[in-house]
Amino acid sequence: MKRLTLAIVLALAVLPLASTSVVSSASEHPASSSAPSSFGDIPRDATALCVDNTWSSSKKRSGACSSHGGIKTWLGKPPKGTMARCKDGTYSKSTGQGTCSSHGGVAYPLKEPKSQG
Repeated sequence: MKRLTLAIVLALAVLPLASTSVVSSASEHPASSSAPSSFGDIPRDATALCVDNTWSSSKKRSGACSSHGGIKTWLGKPPKGTMARCKDGTYSKSTGQGTCSSHGGVAYPLKEPKSQG
C-alpha cells in the first residue's frame, strides 16, 4: 500500500512538468527581471520567458510558466501587421534597413516583405 501511495504521489508531482508548453532553454541568455535589452535566440513561437530562463509558447498569460517559477517577461503573440521580432522581444512593422535598430536588431523576420513591382 505504501508503494502504491508513493507511486501516485510521484506521478502527480511529475504530471504538471509533462504538460508544460516550454519550448527551449534560455539559460545561456539570462535576462534581467525587468525588460531585458536582448534575449539572444528567441524561439519563433515563444510568448514568455519564465523565471527559470526557459521559454513558454503558451497562448494565454494565465498559467504560462506555472511549473517554471512564473513569468519573468511576457512577450505575447505578434500584433497584426508586424514584420519582425526584435532581439529585445518587441515587434516591428518595419522592413528593410533600420528595422529594430533601437531594440538590439532583428531576432527573426515574421513575414517576407511584399516585393515591389
